[in-house]
Amino acid sequence: MSELSTVLLCRQFQWTHQGLELLHPAIDLQLQNKAQALVGLNGCGKSLFLRCLAGQETGLAYSGELLWQQPFYYLSQQEPDLNQSISCYLGLDALFDALERVEAGGLDQTDFDCIGDRWLAKAEVRQWLSELNLPADPALPLKALSGGQLMKLRLAKAFATEQFLLLDEVSNHLDQQARLWLQQQLQQHQAGYLLVSHDVDLLSIVDCIYQLSPLGLEKYQGNYQNFLQQSQRQQQQLQQQNDKLKKQQSRQRQQQQLLLEQQQQKHQQAKKNKAHANQAPILLGRKAQLAEQSHGRLQLQVQAQQQELSARRQQLQRQLDYRDLPKLPSVAAVKVCSGPVLYCDGLVLPYGSKVPLSFQLDVQQRCVVTGSNGSGKSTLLKILAGFIQPTQGLVQVKQRLWYLDQHLSLLDNFSGAVEAIRALTMSQQESQIRTSLSGIGLGAQRLTLPTQQLSGGERVKLLLLILALQPYAPFLLLDEPDNHLDFQALAMLQRFLQSYPAGFMLVTHQDAQWQQLDFSALVRLD
Repeated sequence: MSELSTVLLCRQFQWTHQGLELLHPAIDLQLQNKAQALVGLNGCGKSLFLRCLAGQETGLAYSGELLWQQPFYYLSQQEPDLNQSISCYLGLDALFDALERVEAGGLDQTDFDCIGDRWLAKAEVRQWLSELNLPADPALPLKALSGGQLMKLRLAKAFATEQFLLLDEVSNHLDQQARLWLQQQLQQHQAGYLLVSHDVDLLSIVDCIYQLSPLGLEKYQGNYQNFLQQSQRQQQQLQQQNDKLKKQQSRQRQQQQLLLEQQQQKHQQAKKNKAHANQAPILLGRKAQLAEQSHGRLQLQVQAQQQELSARRQQLQRQLDYRDLPKLPSVAAVKVCSGPVLYCDGLVLPYGSKVPLSFQLDVQQRCVVTGSNGSGKSTLLKILAGFIQPTQGLVQVKQRLWYLDQHLSLLDNFSGAVEAIRALTMSQQESQIRTSLSGIGLGAQRLTLPTQQLSGGERVKLLLLILALQPYAPFLLLDEPDNHLDFQALAMLQRFLQSYPAGFMLVTHQDAQWQQLDFSALVRLD
């Protein structure tokens, strides 16, 4: 990395947004031309913050200053227009059109000015695409690329700018080879970057990590391993502080009880004194008044201390709860199925690999699907779900399968999480639904949002809750469900699938993090 310089100054930045809790205190951030990452639980506002930094969030009210001191390039999760060609996306259409007109005999000076000395541009682009292991046809529409191929093209365009990069979850959909390529490109990128990600491999090569939460923005020097160690120490310290405050509260309750007992004793003594009054009534009344005032001041002091301790404990507990793993209700039993629930013989995909596939899966069997980008993994699941037809071969399905695509389209078009649960489960009582949603970290503010506006991780959590509320556990077709997930949500998904009673097919590029699921079947597409 080159000599460090400031790229962005962010001062007292704070936003307001429907369904999003305010960050307190306001954000102060200084980005430099080095490797930096932004992490946080799903729904805390990471992507929103990145859009604000890039000036792309127009529907948001915020205060503070954002002062860019160097050029930057923003790569969001939102896909570009898929109907445009590769050359159009790369901004080369005008150049290619000029080359075609000149090659056809045209002599317009504006074409020559447009071309300049780039007479080999078409060949150079084809070579560039080939080196990226992408289709070497600039006229190909983006929709012909797989999700991983499209992301690699978008990343290559970003790195070519040689500017500071704002990168939002860019490793999603990339196969293992493309992930290694991305790591190399990031390590070689001299202009620096801010990366929103939960990919441990990418977080292991950064220089510092910022953690965003409703509690504020915290900076951790070093890579993911350093962040994890510091975070664990912080968790231990919070727990120790919480335990200490609990003991203080207990002592104060004992003190308050003692004061009450002393007050009762004094009342009893006052009654005795009154009964055997040898002193003037005025003097006895004055003593009783002074005793009451002294006791009242002491009691108010103890109550104030209790309120202070209670507030501190609530703040600590909030931080501890924020790190707790969300809880799901128990999943129902699997529906019995005689014979294989899925049977495929000589299946040929319309896209991707052309090698015929033959396999069968029982209702409780777990199968992992692997293959490089563009090999047809998502296509296979869509065929099994009945959305598209194979080129040839036999497919038999004995039960309705739940197909969960990369975008969780099943949750589209609902006005909120409560409506989604009502529509996709037998649950109807709103109070019970809201309690269940609170258990997975979706509070009242997030429930007012349409499901399409929930973060990717929140949608996964909501979908897991919906599955847990089914009358029986369906067989699942899971297309890269680990995309967009924070560490907490990923652990939640892994725990859910570990104990899931029915079978599933899982498409993933991150085999290592799923090894504990004990797959008994493998479908490899190459």
